[in-house]
Amino acid sequence: MQNPIDPALAQLQADWPLWEIWTVRRVVGNRVWCARRRDDHKRILNADSAEHPAGYLEDAADPR
Repeated sequence: MQNPIDPALAQLQADWPLWEIWTVRRVVGNRVWCARRRDDHKRILNADSAEHPAGYLEDAADPR
């Protein structure tokens, strides 16, 4: 049986090749979605669902 998180994770990784994107399982609660630029490991973005990382990545990529 395929993990339902795998397709969402694969899609985010394909859409954002300059970012490392992964999930971390929590003991209590849902997974945490994490992302960081491949050229800057100091800043890490965290989100509580698969939908949120894309918005955070768009905000981080915007040079404004």
